[in-house]
Amino acid sequence: MKRLSRHVWLAALCAALCPGLLRAQNSPGYPYYSMDANGQAMVAPASAYYTSTTFAGGEETQAPAESCQCDQSCCGMFGHAGQLGPFCHMCWPCGCKLADMGEACKLWKPCCEDSQWSMNGWLAQSFTWNPYSPADRFNGPVTWTDRSNEYQMNELWLGGGRVTKTDGCGWDLGGRVDAFYGTNYRWDTSAGFETHWGNGAFYGAAVPNAYLEAAYNNWTVKAGRFISPVGYYTVGTAQNFFPVIPYTYQYGEPFTHTGVWAQNKLSDQLTVGGAITHGWDDTDNTGNPHAGGLLNATWTIDQQRSLAWVGVIGNEPNLSGVNAWSHPTPLGGPFSQGYTARYFQTLVYTRKFSDDVLGVLQSDFGTQHDAQAVGQTAKWYGLNSYLYWNMTCRCQWGANAEWFRDQGGFRVGQVLPSFGSPNGRGLARGPGFDGSFYRFTFGPRYYWTPNFYSRVAFLADWYDGKLPASGLRPYDAGAKNYQQLLVLDAVLTY
Repeated sequence: MKRLSRHVWLAALCAALCPGLLRAQNSPGYPYYSMDANGQAMVAPASAYYTSTTFAGGEETQAPAESCQCDQSCCGMFGHAGQLGPFCHMCWPCGCKLADMGEACKLWKPCCEDSQWSMNGWLAQSFTWNPYSPADRFNGPVTWTDRSNEYQMNELWLGGGRVTKTDGCGWDLGGRVDAFYGTNYRWDTSAGFETHWGNGAFYGAAVPNAYLEAAYNNWTVKAGRFISPVGYYTVGTAQNFFPVIPYTYQYGEPFTHTGVWAQNKLSDQLTVGGAITHGWDDTDNTGNPHAGGLLNATWTIDQQRSLAWVGVIGNEPNLSGVNAWSHPTPLGGPFSQGYTARYFQTLVYTRKFSDDVLGVLQSDFGTQHDAQAVGQTAKWYGLNSYLYWNMTCRCQWGANAEWFRDQGGFRVGQVLPSFGSPNGRGLARGPGFDGSFYRFTFGPRYYWTPNFYSRVAFLADWYDGKLPASGLRPYDAGAKNYQQLLVLDAVLTY
């Protein structure tokens, strides 16, 4: 029965892809403006441009409505104007504007249109087909969709808060809290916060955002726990184009920080900031007794280009045992965990080639002393490229090519259980993969209604490098250096 229901679910998601396979039509163009975690309009150098809900000027836009008027501006499945061929009741919206597609339903909407309060969320579910059917049921080092040939409820998300707004003059107060339940919790926890929540091996809860914010003139200061600004991808699967995150993010970057983060908007083009934190994915001394630092700068070059840099520094956990701490951790007793200096930086360049085409380039570099063994310095670095195309207002296509080098074999491999997810279960191989990981990802995202869309991602992964002492390879339960995956997911927003 489980197998039958799985196949039915898979067939339904495959059906969702069919409209996306039609030929491209001319469209008026859609701007790549997005919203930050507070609901503010922004030209975001990081995370998904295709979850756009506002223009930069504040004009509200929406995903397509469930129905629209079909006329000669709509193209049929088989070239007929109007209806979608034999389906008769669906409109292929060639040439229609996002503003004409209707309004998405919201769980809660403020009475005043200019209110700074907001609430949003989503339900994200996925199924990953792995043709090799690995015996351990893991898709190698791939996350968040890490389970092979298995249904996952990745995220049931709810968040809300008040965004600060001063228009460059005066005081304001705000804050935000985001929480979710699902299989993605395993990588989004913070040591000392969710550590003792009793989360399960695969399903549990996490709170990636819980902060207060104060603003004065062009300054904003966050205090609490917040999602890290590093890189291009971000926490929250619905905030990214693909349902799978890259190696650079999963194994090279922090997910959250706890601390105080101040930013100053020096001009309409340049924003700089700095933070004092408790390190990577750590809330208190449970996982790391040391403080860390963060610096960031975002330069909006013009309406088509932006550049964002983030640097993170501090003492972080190692595998060598150097500078062992005298206190116990969630995974070991006294003197079981060492800490040495780590530096990491990321640089993201975005370029809007046209109203319908966006390109992104990202570089990462990290290093840590005495990381894997005494006297050995580990380094990890990589390049990510993304290309996105708005085919129509319902359908977008994306492509990603990635190279990630784990020099020293310190980063890629087993990360669960962790200090924040001591009960979490994941890949049980590595680290020790001293080499390069490559990935190519391709697929569409199709909106069925303003609140429901499906994503399809084809992944080709391969590894070139040394093997750990166990001799096991990264994929197919340790048998292969390569794999291909088909990831299908459905997201309902509210």
